[in-house]
Amino acid sequence: DDASGDGSAQKPFKTLGKAAQGATAGTAIRLHAGTYAGGAYLSNLSGSASAPIWIGGAPGEATPVLDGGGEGLHLTRVRYLVLHDLEVKNSTQNGVNVDDGGDYANADATRYVLFRNLNVHDVGSGGNQDCLKLSGLNDFWVLDSKFARCGGGGSGSGIDHVGCHKGLIARSSFEEISGNAVQAKGGSEDIEIRACRMKDAGERAVN
Repeated sequence: DDASGDGSAQKPFKTLGKAAQGATAGTAIRLHAGTYAGGAYLSNLSGSASAPIWIGGAPGEATPVLDGGGEGLHLTRVRYLVLHDLEVKNSTQNGVNVDDGGDYANADATRYVLFRNLNVHDVGSGGNQDCLKLSGLNDFWVLDSKFARCGGGGSGSGIDHVGCHKGLIARSSFEEISGNAVQAKGGSEDIEIRACRMKDAGERAVN
């Protein structure tokens, strides 16, 4: 309950947005197994190198699902954050959208973000919508994740980068993507793609 909950195991919050309001360095926000409405918008979350902020499924439980919404999850201006063990589906725009809040001149606006064990699929409304949309990130990792059926009409990517730097995409799979499995544009550089499987990746496997 967002009104009477305190974030403990005995009195959990109802929504991810409420849980994130009090997150500080070292906080782990655990989503228990189940299906939750997509559409959460989280901003200005800052962990540290030794104590990042964690958002993801609870250890030993089935992967929680974010279902629907314009975007499954939108993160803006985050640093030292781990997004892990989540399934995102049926959003009409992007599955997961992470950006620098338009502060593209600030290299630290959104930095040091790890995406791990994500399953993002069936995203978009038939156009240029992405499973994982990244804008203005620096120093990030996408590991052991799955992306499928994003976009439509020859548009949309499994992962779409705009102005991103120093990223690693590894051990991940891309299937039935409309536009591209991975796209890096808009001044992106130092993006490494390693040990990934791309099947029916649309117009291009890598653009």
